[in-house]
Amino acid sequence: MDADIHTLYESDFYRVMDFRCRCTECRTSKPEYNTEFCISFVRKGNFLFNVFRRSLDSYSGCVLVTKPGYERTVTHTHAIPDECTIFEFKTGFFKAMLEHYGKIPFFTDNDWHSTLIKTNAETEFLHFHIIKLILNRTGGKLQIDNLVMEVIEKVLSNITNYKPDLRINTRLKQNHLVTIERAKDFLSNHFTDDISLMQIAEYCFVSPFHFSRLFKTFTSETPHQFLLTLRLKNAELSLRNTAQPVADIAFSSGFNSVEHFTAAFKQKYNCPPAAYRQQHAVASGTGNKTYYHYSKL
Repeated sequence: MDADIHTLYESDFYRVMDFRCRCTECRTSKPEYNTEFCISFVRKGNFLFNVFRRSLDSYSGCVLVTKPGYERTVTHTHAIPDECTIFEFKTGFFKAMLEHYGKIPFFTDNDWHSTLIKTNAETEFLHFHIIKLILNRTGGKLQIDNLVMEVIEKVLSNITNYKPDLRINTRLKQNHLVTIERAKDFLSNHFTDDISLMQIAEYCFVSPFHFSRLFKTFTSETPHQFLLTLRLKNAELSLRNTAQPVADIAFSSGFNSVEHFTAAFKQKYNCPPAAYRQQHAVASGTGNKTYYHYSKL
């Protein structure tokens, strides 16, 4: 396949790669062989990931999960070259992963070579946050490792038998994948700001009415719900990994009042922020010890 692949970061048990396809024609690649277990976030473009009896329609908001030892081809269906972030796990770690997750049907079915799941705002934030820490060189090894472990947990716990979303047809993707990609990029980089619907729609070059409908079709959430989840996930990570006061976390995550933050956090995590921090401090055995510092995005 004609592509640029660069390793962004390498740990003891995985590496993070930036994949940028250079194909601009709609064609199918030659068969390729997958040697490692991978979790791949699709950032841009649209392609069919073809494996045994399956063709996985991949685009923004999708995560590909691929087992080692199988062939695949890729069919490019979009004029804009696709981009992915690939988390590739080393063989020894994959064996350990099977000890923990081996009873999942995906791992027990030898005919199920790869699968694709629709992600959500929380998982997309984890991906965005990891890449931000790597590119800005602000994350420590243990910090990034913990985030990657959380990605594994969230992705593998949501594996189901792949079914394409029939609402998102070829014409809709050709016309508006770029709209959704731009919207997610804007929200991920400005989630701490007081964003209006008109701001996002203008950034994406569509009307606010059309944008609201498109965004919910692609993500199953309203723009406000997606933004709220980004803010809450940032706050949840800060509560677990920093000693910042709750009020500071609320404001630095984009909330305009502590009361609003507390109510929203309790609704999502079934626990007030301060109590949530204490629970995780006890569970991890940190108590009143120093927390790992989480740099503000």
